[in-house]
Amino acid sequence: MKKEKKFNRWLLEVASKIADKKCKVEQIMCPQCNEKCIDYLYIGDKKTRIGYLQVWCNNCLNGIYISRVKMPDGVKMISFEDANSLDSIIPQYHKLTPDK
Repeated sequence: MKKEKKFNRWLLEVASKIADKKCKVEQIMCPQCNEKCIDYLYIGDKKTRIGYLQVWCNNCLNGIYISRVKMPDGVKMISFEDANSLDSIIPQYHKLTPDK
């Protein structure tokens, strides 16, 4: 499977469900390893609710990074000012990209 297809699966099967709050994150299955170990964090401006989203699997440590997103109400988020503590929140995961 090409990386582009993997990225698209993550975008459609994971990130869109988180953004649309279609189900609890604990119910989302990882498109790589098929485990229910997905986690995410929005990082952005609390006033404009614009930022970026990181989504990853705590089991296989694959995931995606999506820039310039609108942060819905009721999601896990931190402000840009607090982003210096990301290493203690987000594990080092393999970021899949749409190009390559």
